[in-house]
Amino acid sequence: MPQLKMEKHGLDGLPVVPLPEGYTLRHFQPGDEEALARIYGESELGSSTVEAVRRNVLTHPCFKPERIQVIEFQGQPVGTAAAWIEHTEPDVGYLHMVGVLSEHRGKRLGRILTLAALQYTREEGFDVQRLVTDDWRDSALRLYLDLGYDPILVNPTFRVRWEAIARRLNRPDIMERMRVLPVPPARPGLLTRLLRLLGFARVASS
Repeated sequence: MPQLKMEKHGLDGLPVVPLPEGYTLRHFQPGDEEALARIYGESELGSSTVEAVRRNVLTHPCFKPERIQVIEFQGQPVGTAAAWIEHTEPDVGYLHMVGVLSEHRGKRLGRILTLAALQYTREEGFDVQRLVTDDWRDSALRLYLDLGYDPILVNPTFRVRWEAIARRLNRPDIMERMRVLPVPPARPGLLTRLLRLLGFARVASS
């Protein structure tokens, strides 16, 4: 089942949420791979081994240490989020791989990490940040909605799924806030381009 998509427009004036006592926010550092794998695994994000972290995150074309936000406690990473860029959508930023270890949840760390990723996306000059998520991540969905991410309809079947989420979370505003992404024009195939070059525009467009 394809993941749901959301987006936030306008990244100015982001709120500031203080870190709980004993926690610090920083960027990725070499040696964080094992801790990230544990966070990703507990958060059911995939990439739950050091090898997978290196393959899927650290060697990604857009990787920079500054893109990966890390919260640590007593010198150990306990939460993370990334301000990513997808090559298929280069005009927007992406929120990616948000996770917090179970024993550190309930302290608003996910909110702090998401805001840090939003701030980085803004500093890179973007005005929109998107994300993909799953139907069952109720806590994450509530967070994203509260921070101003709106559902976007990229698949007709998504409407039914969002309706179910709206009922479950008691959030009727979900359907009111839904956006529909414009469908990009299809690129002409080789035969169509050839026909146009030969002057058969009417035939090519039929």
